[in-house]
Amino acid sequence: MKEVILTVGPQGSGKTVFCNKAVTFDPNTVMVSRDEILVELFGSVFLDSYSGGHFHAHDVMWQRIEEKIQTSSNSRFILDTWNGNSQERIAIIKKLRALGVDRILAWYFVTPVKNVSEWFWMKPGVAKTVDWRNQQGQNLVFFSEDAPKRDHELFHTFASEIDLDPFDEVVRINPVVDTPEQTFNLQTSLKL
Repeated sequence: MKEVILTVGPQGSGKTVFCNKAVTFDPNTVMVSRDEILVELFGSVFLDSYSGGHFHAHDVMWQRIEEKIQTSSNSRFILDTWNGNSQERIAIIKKLRALGVDRILAWYFVTPVKNVSEWFWMKPGVAKTVDWRNQQGQNLVFFSEDAPKRDHELFHTFASEIDLDPFDEVVRINPVVDTPEQTFNLQTSLKL
């Protein structure tokens, strides 16, 4: 049985760090990350919206996930990619089903806004607009100080009805207290 876990959550919510720990905990789990592909191809996740780079990275991501699903002996995959609203998630689910995936889960990150606000500023390539004068020319993208908080609120508003999306299961994760081991064990006990 092929299973794909789709990460759902705002920027800075700890999705990638949690998923990397999950892959370390269970080496039979394979991850495909849109952000890793963007960095590999372009050196950053923050691209000019007119460059077409996000579209190219999206195509590469789907090529990689399809190849891994079709050729890997592994049965669990994590797809760490942006999906801001239900329509985007439904399109991803349909595409995964067409690839023969039997079970699709959402790992919905409900990280407290305090942690998101802290972790967002630890991302490479981001800085606060108040620091623009001191850090200009350093290949950074500048955000207002309240950007993580506003993104957190907006994202969770868009995801407020995630339980209506056609996932086989939605698992809410607070990476401040939850671990990949607990999450995998919970999923296993729910399948029994």
